[in-house]
Amino acid sequence: MSSNPGTTRSTDHTPPASEIEAWLIQRLAIRLGISADEINPTADIDEFGLDSILAIALIDELGTWLQRKINPRILEEYPTITSLSEYLATSS
Repeated sequence: MSSNPGTTRSTDHTPPASEIEAWLIQRLAIRLGISADEINPTADIDEFGLDSILAIALIDELGTWLQRKINPRILEEYPTITSLSEYLATSS
């Protein structure tokens, strides 16, 4: 299993929520051009100023990494990095 957040996972094993959260924080920080330390994982993702195109791209990239299809509307039900990570870690 690859732990590098920028790569596609080599297995179909779902990572723990903490790994998904770390991946999301790193990718969001890169997209926003800020430090990962500036991202509060319990804040609503929309508070970071992502437009819909960037949010869809982030979810698409996450789905590629997890090797599963993720509907971008998932952010409506799980609006924080923490809640989204916990959901994805426990669902298949």
